[in-house]
Amino acid sequence: MNELPVKVSVIIPVYNVQEYLSACLTSCVNQTLYDVEIICVNDGSTDGSLAVLEVFAKHDSRIRIISKPNGGLSSARNAGIRAARGSIIMFLDADDYLARNACERVWIESLEAPTDIVIFGTAIFPDTPRASTWHYDVLRSRVKRYHTFSEDVLFKEKSAKPFVWRQAFSKRLFDEYGLAFDETVKYGEDMVFQMETFPHAANFAFISDSLYHYRWYRPGSLMSSVRDDMDQKIENHLYFVDIISEYWKRQGWFDLYGKSYTQWLLEFFVPDIRNEKTQHPQEHLKKLSALIRKYELTPYLRKMPFSVRPLVRSLKRGAK
Repeated sequence: MNELPVKVSVIIPVYNVQEYLSACLTSCVNQTLYDVEIICVNDGSTDGSLAVLEVFAKHDSRIRIISKPNGGLSSARNAGIRAARGSIIMFLDADDYLARNACERVWIESLEAPTDIVIFGTAIFPDTPRASTWHYDVLRSRVKRYHTFSEDVLFKEKSAKPFVWRQAFSKRLFDEYGLAFDETVKYGEDMVFQMETFPHAANFAFISDSLYHYRWYRPGSLMSSVRDDMDQKIENHLYFVDIISEYWKRQGWFDLYGKSYTQWLLEFFVPDIRNEKTQHPQEHLKKLSALIRKYELTPYLRKMPFSVRPLVRSLKRGAK
């Protein structure tokens, strides 16, 4: 095993991405920070991905290959987390790649002041088809520090969600709170992880550097297929928000941030429910209403700001 000091662990889930893997790995081995480990979790690939990994690992001892039966993205990331030795953990999808200075920039930022989570900007490709305005809006970042957790981090900072690969996490968070990805969630696993992780953290650094290159569109990907089915998308959202809500209830966070959480919940769901492509809006509204009652969030509906009151009225009408 490579016993060199490790500052940053880069975790790469690998499943049938032979076509993209070389560019991804090249971006890692060419990092300006040498003290990194590149943990590649081969999640039961059936194409030539493992062979690509083995070629790279033969020439760079910092690459560690973990092979396991296919268990999905969250399972692969969790295997990487368990193996990680760096004081900072980053996630990289195998069809994307890092800016050459990504690990060094994150490491330097963590030396400036105590830092639990670094949030950085993202470059989006390909240009055609062009990503939505929403993508460009949430994937840019700005320069700001929080020295304690604030609900503003989760609910007002657009770049805080929903992608974990544009964030770097202190390994202390994983060790202290037993953090992991929920392996039952197949869509939205990043947001579940963030909503369960951020309130445990104290120090956040938002930086404007674009350190990640995101392939926003790939034919045949899970994101592409779900994006086209609005009703399935909403059902997936209802499932993972139930998981988030259960975790928040156990932690007692609703007592502290219940109003902001409920407002986020409404703003997250209602635009999709009212989307013209949604075939069963009343059914979704009833399920959302049931979820709000389940976690005793109904009192917060009366405290919503004027900007979301039309959403509250839609919810009440649809739940009848």
